[in-house]
Amino acid sequence: MVPASDEALLQRAGGGDSEAFEQLLDRWEAPAKRYAFRVLGDWQAAEDVAQEAFLRLHRCAGEYRPTARFSTFFYTVLGNLCRDRIRHLRRRPAETGARPLGEGEAEPADPGVSVPGPEDALLAAEERALVGEAVRGLPSHLMQVIALREFEGLKYREIAETLGCDINEVKVLIHRGRKALAARLRRLLRK
Repeated sequence: MVPASDEALLQRAGGGDSEAFEQLLDRWEAPAKRYAFRVLGDWQAAEDVAQEAFLRLHRCAGEYRPTARFSTFFYTVLGNLCRDRIRHLRRRPAETGARPLGEGEAEPADPGVSVPGPEDALLAAEERALVGEAVRGLPSHLMQVIALREFEGLKYREIAETLGCDINEVKVLIHRGRKALAARLRRLLRK
């Protein structure tokens, strides 16, 4: 049996099928948290934003019309929530309690990923922490496009639809983001 598409599941959820919404949640919860973490740099904030994205998705499911891929629609909602959270953090950093990862602290590993030995695990954690720090140091528009392309694997067309721009602009942003990320990584490695 072929699994239902995300678009079909959201339409069924809009008709009151709670099992269809649960299937969407199962498929998209981990990618949502991962993307939000890459943008926000804080696991608690990422979980909060992902939860809010699913609440909004549930609320609007009845009005959803599949004019674009579900992933485009979902990452648009998620990206907007991340930008709102960043704006809020910049205005009131002391009130939020958000805590970025500390030096040497790595993001939690994805479940189901096995690492051969403790040395490899330590190196992988240090690399993830370094890349995460470098990505979070990018301007928000570059951070978002890099997270969508490099970490979530979206195609240029999907990123363009998500961000509401054309493919050429996405290509330019990805190029600039990669250059800025490489420069930040070089600086961090020199420390």
